[in-house]
Amino acid sequence: MSSITVDTPADAAAPRPRWRRVLGNTTFQVLIAAVVAAVFGIVTPGAAAGMQPIANAFIDLIQMLIAPIVFLVTVTGIVATGGMKAVGRIAGRALLYFEVVTTLGMLLGLLAVNLLHPGSGVSAPKHAPGEIGAYVKGADANNSFTSFLADVVPDNAVGAFVTGHIIQVLIFAVLFAVALLRLPDTVSQPIVAGCGKLSEVFFRMIRMIMLLAPVGTFGAVAATVGRYGPETLTALMKLVAVSTLALLVFVVVVLGTVARLAGFSLWRLIFTLRKELLVVLGTSSSEAVLPQLMERLEQAGCRRSVVGLVVPTGFSFNLDGVAVVVPICVVFIAQVYGVPLGFGNQLGLFLAFLVLSKGTAGISGSAFITLANTVAATALVPIAGLALVLSVDRFLSLVRALTNVLGNAVATVVVARWEPGGLDPEPALAALGYRPKTVQGV
Repeated sequence: MSSITVDTPADAAAPRPRWRRVLGNTTFQVLIAAVVAAVFGIVTPGAAAGMQPIANAFIDLIQMLIAPIVFLVTVTGIVATGGMKAVGRIAGRALLYFEVVTTLGMLLGLLAVNLLHPGSGVSAPKHAPGEIGAYVKGADANNSFTSFLADVVPDNAVGAFVTGHIIQVLIFAVLFAVALLRLPDTVSQPIVAGCGKLSEVFFRMIRMIMLLAPVGTFGAVAATVGRYGPETLTALMKLVAVSTLALLVFVVVVLGTVARLAGFSLWRLIFTLRKELLVVLGTSSSEAVLPQLMERLEQAGCRRSVVGLVVPTGFSFNLDGVAVVVPICVVFIAQVYGVPLGFGNQLGLFLAFLVLSKGTAGISGSAFITLANTVAATALVPIAGLALVLSVDRFLSLVRALTNVLGNAVATVVVARWEPGGLDPEPALAALGYRPKTVQGV
């Protein structure tokens, strides 16, 4: 009797050992890179301080693809949705959510800084360093909401992609998609299919670049520790600690409550986004994970049209971390200089921030420019006090970026939950613990 044998590859017959799977995990590699970089920065601060170009190169690789991915995802999502009515509904709900949540964030920041007084006992700087001038010039150039509105519509479609101005790219994508919807199917369908295939190519490129995430994390962490060292953080520990505490309360209380009302688990969302959040933790950049965030949320059940509109818009209008930290920093400067800020002053600060935070949307280093905007526009505190914040802004940017990314992820799921058919229950249950039947009236 003869027997038939089937050739089976050895690696297909037996799974890889657990230790190899762990070592090959990007999340684990990023974590190890951060620890090694911190040790390297402490041991050889001079050499570590020069590692920033490595981190910048990694972030630049990601930013190179953000504009085309936003365009392609938005176009294919809107065409699948079927019209301008749905676009307006999603955008309106998203902007309403953004304004409510960022307002809560700012009020929480004001409460925290008034209760904990992080500026007490901190010595005031005698003058602002030269670095402050660049931010103040940026603030002067973008110091009004009207200037922001004037900059929203691109005067050159190619220029919007070249500069990476996400809101301009988003507006061009919406117009392009609406135009496609008005064309005959024989013309529009091949273009839509091509956009879908191109988006697959760009997301594949992102996954390739993410293999370099441990290298980018090493460069960013080493440069931060090597340049600033533990002394800088220790000197202004209260500001960093109060900001971190306020952001933690914001995430647990505000975002946690929003998630519960929308019927999903914030902790399951955090676990789903663990790889992206670790990259943010290492690079202190929320933009470094924007394309991956869009892909991950789509995999979690959010409809592409919702992801394509809410995530890019949120990265300009829903900066929860900035909303919490900027008022803390302004009142902190006032406390350092002994400037009393009463209810009326802080109300003015609140209103100024609501306008000025939009004026710097999409600008590199927008968080510190927003702070400089607010200080210059309200004239409540000495501008030299920005030097204190600048010295620890790298540490503040880390917790701000984490909150920004998580806040925009929550916003996307909520708007998808709000939109009829915007959230696929099956993948949402697996990724987010989503249980729509437990929620009434949301």
